[in-house]
Amino acid sequence: MAACMLTITHGYAPPPLRHRPAPPSRRLARQYAAPTQSTEASKAVQTLAFVTAAWGTQHSVAKAALDSVGDGHALELTAARFLVAALALAQFRPKDEETWRWGAELGVWSFLGFALQTVGLETTTATRSAFLLYLNVKFVPLLELVNGKTLPRGTWVSAFAALSGTLLLAADSDAVGTTWAPGDTLSVLAALASACFIIRLEPASQKASSAEGLASATALSTSVLAFLAFWQTGSFEKGIVVPPSEVLVAALYLGLIPSALCGYLQTIAQKTVPPSSAAVVYATDPLWAAFFAYFALNERLGPAGLSGAALIAAAAFGQNLLLRDCDVDAVEECAVDD
Repeated sequence: MAACMLTITHGYAPPPLRHRPAPPSRRLARQYAAPTQSTEASKAVQTLAFVTAAWGTQHSVAKAALDSVGDGHALELTAARFLVAALALAQFRPKDEETWRWGAELGVWSFLGFALQTVGLETTTATRSAFLLYLNVKFVPLLELVNGKTLPRGTWVSAFAALSGTLLLAADSDAVGTTWAPGDTLSVLAALASACFIIRLEPASQKASSAEGLASATALSTSVLAFLAFWQTGSFEKGIVVPPSEVLVAALYLGLIPSALCGYLQTIAQKTVPPSSAAVVYATDPLWAAFFAYFALNERLGPAGLSGAALIAAAAFGQNLLLRDCDVDAVEECAVDD
């Protein structure tokens, strides 16, 4: 099914980035940018919106599977999930070394993000995990600051709002029985790895021979790393054991849709949408996750948790307002912090 959907969408190519000369009186600055308003650029943003909604389902699916089989199956689920994704994308495997190199690097960040997130789900709720993972929206511009890029004015205000929201979310202890669970820490680390993936995906998608080839190489690299990590748990000492049916069903869905299909669509869309703007499009991920967790897992947030979730969401949407007047790769001034 995933292979058919990839074949249907194959051929979608974002338009070349639009350039505009800067007025002589304006200061040149490297800035975060929103995509151009062309039809193809809008399609790229809509593609990322679909990807984000599909990602919102994975928290509930993984949490439900892990709860049904007990602890100790998180890495097994991660390995099986990306094996399914690698097989679904096998026909698109690249033939050039550069795409494999980029896929190997992205696979490291992908493995760290998904493994930490999945292991964390054993000790925290799907809703909390989703909102904490959403901190990648704030990590992206901060990490790009380290690389010498500038930040729009107000970024530090939204960063403070995101931090405050995280603390309030942690104070909502009803669901996990503690103010800060081990899974919460792992979710924050997963957010950091996810931010690194988003940043590195931009140059990777520009230099890889094809989007589907890069997605295939990334899925295979993630699968290999996940199996190596699973191997280190000692689960293979008594021979290869077939995972529980709950894990297999979850791995099949997670591997085909949020991993294979969404990995391909994310790669092709980010040829047009730069990292900071893409991270903001992902703003609805925790909202979708909370929606699915509400109905599928009967998860609820208390007053503190709702306030914290709202602050985290406001921080990212505020970042979007800061970026709305910038253009893709346009050499024009964007207000920055001095």
